[in-house]
Amino acid sequence: MSMFLNFAVIILLGRYLGADNLGLYRMTSTIFAISILVAGIGIPGTMTKYTAEFKEDKTRFSQIISSGLVISLILGIVCTGTIYFSSGILAHVFHMPELSFLLKVLSPVFPFALTAGVLLGLLNGLRKMKKHGTARIFQSALMIGVTTLLFYCGFGVHGAVWGIVLSSVGYCFLLTWFCRTYLKITFQKFTNTAKELLAFGSQIFGANAINLINYRADTILIGYFLTAAAVGQYAVAVQLSEFFWLIPNAVQTITYPATSEFWSKNNIGALQKMIDKSIKYAACILLPIAVGVGVFAESIISFLFGKGFSEAILPLQILLVGTAIQGATIRAVGGSLTGVGRPDISLKLVVVSATTNIVLNVLLIPRFGIAGAAATTTLSLLLNTVLGLFFIRRILKVKIDVKWIAKLAAITMMALLAFSLPWAGSHGVNLVILGAYIAIIFLVLTTKEDRKYFAELIHDAFTLLERYRLK
Repeated sequence: MSMFLNFAVIILLGRYLGADNLGLYRMTSTIFAISILVAGIGIPGTMTKYTAEFKEDKTRFSQIISSGLVISLILGIVCTGTIYFSSGILAHVFHMPELSFLLKVLSPVFPFALTAGVLLGLLNGLRKMKKHGTARIFQSALMIGVTTLLFYCGFGVHGAVWGIVLSSVGYCFLLTWFCRTYLKITFQKFTNTAKELLAFGSQIFGANAINLINYRADTILIGYFLTAAAVGQYAVAVQLSEFFWLIPNAVQTITYPATSEFWSKNNIGALQKMIDKSIKYAACILLPIAVGVGVFAESIISFLFGKGFSEAILPLQILLVGTAIQGATIRAVGGSLTGVGRPDISLKLVVVSATTNIVLNVLLIPRFGIAGAAATTTLSLLLNTVLGLFFIRRILKVKIDVKWIAKLAAITMMALLAFSLPWAGSHGVNLVILGAYIAIIFLVLTTKEDRKYFAELIHDAFTLLERYRLK
């Protein structure tokens, strides 16, 4: 839901302000994401691991929370000054004069955003997922509300940046309210605890920083080599393709702390089942959706953004290959490596894929434009997936069902071949092929237990919707 609400901002800017302004917003939000990651130094992820491990030790628990909050506030203040005074330099580097003012508007957000990250990590570690999800939805809803209001008041892209700032402030206050019973601030052993958090967090930070650069290098280099309009066109393709990380990101939110708990208890059986089912369920859901979006990409983009974004169609189809495959596998369970205390492996993986990504982007973007950026990103995602599955199997001592993955790949290739045949041109025929593809996956690749589980999930979802409707 949070992702859908964030996507609404992209639709609003793209449809009514055009690719140029969407490109400015995308560049601002990219700098925001990178700054949050750098300033946070991995503290939110560290909070998740340590609070999951020490939730029974109240003294140690309070020390961890207190140190994390103080560190984040200090880093947030430093980041605010850095972004404000470097805004002109960044605008000059990307040849976007308007970017300077947008970054100055953005700069006050960092103390609030970093504090919120720590509190969200706390809820994740305690597995308070209803509060975790409610807070994220609240932030996105507040952002789209503020953006829409300011947009219709004539603020344009500036209103969208104010939406980021004000929604982060409200998000921080809501999380503080949710976490109030756990916030027993203490400075006992503050220095030692802070050092421990920073030491572990720096390992997570290294992996996350390079990972973000890996996923945002294309946008940054498009902004450097091409134009704001090209960034806007590419933003549409990226935003649509990243929907395929919605489910695996939600799964990883659970698998990360659960892995830490299972590993500490030496419960390898539960760990094996969790990883196996996470990959298979994510794949059964994501690949059919990706194939469908790829086939109907032109209609989807035209309906959402208008015909002015036709250049985003090919990059979207290319990106779907990487995001769907990575989302269906390593993204759902990749946090398990950090959960068993090996964030260094994640760092090494993203160093390899990010290096590949940056080098190929520099070579391909000037020649092939945003299609070259999409191809590069897909190749780096596939490389990261293969290496990630190798190390999960090796370090966690779990089995990856390669035969099952091969069967799914074969069925998918047959479906793509059917879509490419001359008689498969109309929407009606394509829908029939897509329906057959989905049916084959669930009949051939899922067990009776799996199908029963999916049926129960669907039933629960409809029951929940009915309750809300009656209320």
